[in-house]
Amino acid sequence: MAKVTAYDAAVKSWHWYSRDHALAATLLCRRCAELERSPAPPDEQDRAQGLAWSAEQAAEHRTYAMGAVMTAFAFLEASVNELLASATEDQLEMGGGRGGLTAEERAALVTLQQAWGDRGPSLLERAQLVLHLLRRDPFNKGEEPFQSADVLRRLRNALVHYRPEWRAVGAGRADDKIAKDLAHLPIAPHPFATKSHPPFPDRRLGHGLASWAWKTSLAFTDDFLARVGVQPVYEDLRPRLTTDPAAAG
Repeated sequence: MAKVTAYDAAVKSWHWYSRDHALAATLLCRRCAELERSPAPPDEQDRAQGLAWSAEQAAEHRTYAMGAVMTAFAFLEASVNELLASATEDQLEMGGGRGGLTAEERAALVTLQQAWGDRGPSLLERAQLVLHLLRRDPFNKGEEPFQSADVLRRLRNALVHYRPEWRAVGAGRADDKIAKDLAHLPIAPHPFATKSHPPFPDRRLGHGLASWAWKTSLAFTDDFLARVGVQPVYEDLRPRLTTDPAAAG
């Protein structure tokens, strides 16, 4: 009788989620801009509520803006995590064997990730520690792009870990923390809020802020990976990563 040996066969794939986040963030930015450029008029119910815009379209607009901000930060986080995770893989780019780091540098990244486990420091501190470990120049926390990336982190946390509170209304009022963080940004007003609304989220959360969030995330990630000395896995996507509907064709 012939002897048969059975083997478990498994096919595995590696997915770079930073690419998905990049495409999602820029798409949501463009959708947000399209609504701002061609707002629908209010219907009878909207006018009865004193609105000068479509409430349904305003809700859609805010959905796109919120999604763009959160996905922009997710892109940054995924990029840092992908650098660390790929260090164990000889056949991968970024931190892997095809990414340009030495075997010693890759081993150091693997050890660092194992030490952190599922927790570890905050994202921006994680990036700083990676640069220190690899003997690369760390970011100056008082300069760009670190400063804006830190504002983006706080903005994302304000949306994800939201705590209800009373917010000041009226032009120039910004007494809640995130509104103060965003007050210096040159963000154009959008047609779904007036000066009588709170600065955040009503007046600030639109295409201008969403576009700023993406550009901030991309600038930090580009700089971080350049300091590390590896090629971004999203390099081929750059022509598509625009927040302007006109530029997207």
